[in-house]
Amino acid sequence: MSHLIARILLTVLIFPATVLFYCVAFIFLDRLEFRDDEQSVVVITALGSAAFMIGYWFLLWRRTVRWTRRRVAWTFAGFGGAAVIGVLLAAAINRVLEWDQWVGAFFGIACGSVIWIVTTIFAWRETAAERAARLGGAGRDAVVCPNCGYNLTGLSGTRCPECGKQYTINELLAEQPARAAAEVEAN
Repeated sequence: MSHLIARILLTVLIFPATVLFYCVAFIFLDRLEFRDDEQSVVVITALGSAAFMIGYWFLLWRRTVRWTRRRVAWTFAGFGGAAVIGVLLAAAINRVLEWDQWVGAFFGIACGSVIWIVTTIFAWRETAAERAARLGGAGRDAVVCPNCGYNLTGLSGTRCPECGKQYTINELLAEQPARAAAEVEAN
């Protein structure tokens, strides 16, 4: 199994793992001194689960990201924005629905964590130039679909199986991001 497939499978498990973490932490904290203060148990467990989810996500993907100043800034800005949205959501739930404080805090923390993960998906995405450099640095001439970026190397046709777009060989070679203009003209 490749590292990428393993990361994707582990990513799928992030939510069940976080729920399991929440349940175990809740039971553990409920057995301690906090028995009379259920609100504290819920909020502390939710904060711990959010830290678990964010740490799990970061540790899983940090080595695949080409860290630039822009990506670091967007990661921290996304964290701050997610925290603000989580606090506003918690306040709105508590005010509009008039539930116990811990309900709003729980949903605010949970939604803030998910929002941060979504922002990092966009902030950590590989740019077209980075993809071309990575594929070019792999030591092989990779041919990618200009429309969706799918690797077409080794296929016998010029139709992309990912997006379905059809190309002529000249169109395909002319639109390769890693090829120099002189190299394309020579073909």
